[in-house]
Amino acid sequence: MNLHLVSDSKFINVFYSNLKDLDLLDSNKIVGIKDRKWVKHLNPEITCASLYSKKFKTLVGDTKQYDKVFIHLFSPLMYRWVAIHSFTELNWMVWGTDLYDAPIVRYNVYEKLTWRQYVQKNHSREMLLYKLKILITNSIFKRLAYSKVTNVLTWMDSEYNFAIQNIKGLKAKYQFFFYENAVPYNKLDRYLKSDEGHQESRKHPVIIIGNSGTPTNNHLDVIRYFADINLSAHLIIPVSYGDKHYINFLKRNVDFYSSGTIEFMDSFLEFDDYLKFLANADALVMNNIRPQGYGNIFMMMYLNKPVFLNKENLSVSDLANNGLHWYTLEDVNSLNTLSIQQNSEALLNLLSHEKLQKVYKKLFSKQN
Repeated sequence: MNLHLVSDSKFINVFYSNLKDLDLLDSNKIVGIKDRKWVKHLNPEITCASLYSKKFKTLVGDTKQYDKVFIHLFSPLMYRWVAIHSFTELNWMVWGTDLYDAPIVRYNVYEKLTWRQYVQKNHSREMLLYKLKILITNSIFKRLAYSKVTNVLTWMDSEYNFAIQNIKGLKAKYQFFFYENAVPYNKLDRYLKSDEGHQESRKHPVIIIGNSGTPTNNHLDVIRYFADINLSAHLIIPVSYGDKHYINFLKRNVDFYSSGTIEFMDSFLEFDDYLKFLANADALVMNNIRPQGYGNIFMMMYLNKPVFLNKENLSVSDLANNGLHWYTLEDVNSLNTLSIQQNSEALLNLLSHEKLQKVYKKLFSKQN
């Protein structure tokens, strides 16, 4: 039997559905680490309890009884729990924020303008309280906790290498895994009718900037760059989720972009509507340094749309190694004349549903 400790996310619901479709639920126990009354996204079939509660302790029982334990998002609040328990095999499914924002890691993921104008000046009360809670209750356990991890699971070699190089005590091995969207890439075509997603005749290109209202997208820096090169475009910034304080700051501080227009997309779109939204855009720009927003990146690549990335992005080597083409921010000014590389086939080779099914059977099948 395997144990999965999961966060409150829609991606866990897809993970749960894939286990169910492969008849693997009998050998995989899933427990949400938040009290059900605070859960917003998890399938109601998944049992939930607060991490350090009596209910959670009863649900999980002796951790040594499991062949494998998988932590889906290694929150710093879990350091103490991991440190005081024993495992036959402990696996960390990397989500990004649990690695690049971890208190044990010292790495700057912000461009200069975002750092100076927002990050240095804005430390929310909630974040300070959260960090204080970690410091008091969990920080002394972090090195011991990481030393117990057997495998780090991610689709990126660069992400694994970053973890090994930056986290003291982590000696884990690499294993391939990726979280699937609600609809596998090879089934996206059915969501796009032949007359949908077609760019109408328009004066300026439509460019999506970032994937969320989080400062690691470095929105200010890329918009300043566009202003400096006098790029005429309609910029759409998705902010349906993220840091509300940052989103408000961003809306107040982008009026310097006068060569084009900016639209903030606040509303949440259902999957098929969001896919049409992506298909109707001319390009996606991601100015993050830490890996982020790969759901958007890969869907745009599958649609054979140009994706422009920060060349300092830690994961660009993985894209190149898997035959996926991307462009630098400096290429944006040549958007209308770019020879767009086809990415859909390479993307399916890397992240197909069939490949994922084989990964599931290897990782989560009942041990002999």
